[in-house]
Amino acid sequence: MCLSAAIVSAASPTLAKLLELGSQHPIHGRNPISFCNVLFAGDLIAVITLLFIFYRELKTFKPKSLNWKNWKLISLSAFISGCLSPSLYFLGIMYADIINVILISTLLTPMRLFAGWVFYREIPQLRTLLGSLLTIVGILAAFFIQLWVSGHPEKTMLSPTEGALYSFLARTPYSGEMCILMAILLKTISMLINFHAVRTLPLGAFSVLSMFLGIIFFSFIVILTVGWSHFADIFSPFLWQWMLLYGGVIVGLRTYFKYIGMKYADVSIVVTSSSVVPLVSIFFAYLILGTLPGIAQILGGSLILAGLVLNIASKLKTEEPQKALEEKNYLDFQVIEAKPLKE
Repeated sequence: MCLSAAIVSAASPTLAKLLELGSQHPIHGRNPISFCNVLFAGDLIAVITLLFIFYRELKTFKPKSLNWKNWKLISLSAFISGCLSPSLYFLGIMYADIINVILISTLLTPMRLFAGWVFYREIPQLRTLLGSLLTIVGILAAFFIQLWVSGHPEKTMLSPTEGALYSFLARTPYSGEMCILMAILLKTISMLINFHAVRTLPLGAFSVLSMFLGIIFFSFIVILTVGWSHFADIFSPFLWQWMLLYGGVIVGLRTYFKYIGMKYADVSIVVTSSSVVPLVSIFFAYLILGTLPGIAQILGGSLILAGLVLNIASKLKTEEPQKALEEKNYLDFQVIEAKPLKE
């Protein structure tokens, strides 16, 4: 999960940088690294990456072994994780400040804790609850301070695009932030689905099939609603040279490490590992984009940082007695084994 969290931390700044690079190399006035092209090409490269990683497992896999319930689970995960959530996330990055994207993403921690409590009966510690509360307060503080200081900021799109949806988002204040918020909600739902899926289905088959079906769902919806024109530059060499990096590492390896972590960890460990993502993301935002947080973001981010520290401290404290108990049981077992049997 730590490796997945590290890759996730670099995802938003990397995607924002790719959009910026695409706008600097237009094809007939269009950005080749567009919303539709990135999701299609990036996920396709990710599928190929996962095929190489799970090659041995997939050699012996038989699709007939999956029943109707398994296919429903894979399809649901594909539609939410591979289509809806990344679409909203991409739109959010297009229309929102990158630091705001990072700060709003911290809501994933309390939302996942709440989902773990409701569906898996994992009761969080008091420190964890206080940390989640500080996270929410920090996000609200950053939002309202920005609103108070600058009012409704002027939209600055990273990838100008024509269409009714894009025009609506461009006119609506904080539309990008709302897209990120909805994406976070969908990510929480997909976590619950994926937790169940990776424990009941072959990991390689689930990873590849869910992502491949996600590509099909996304392409079908785009073609049905806006037509083929949004894939006009899909064969651009400039696009594919960057998608090899983005799709292979940011999407493919992140998916692999995420599902491996979900298979062997509980919800609290997943939440704790993702708690460091906002802080590392701010570092990557500065390293890749040269973007620094403003006063409102610093004030709200300070509260979020305090909440994240409480979350991590709570998890470390609960692990110590468990580790001590395991060591004690292990020693007791050794002593029992050392005693000779009485005849």
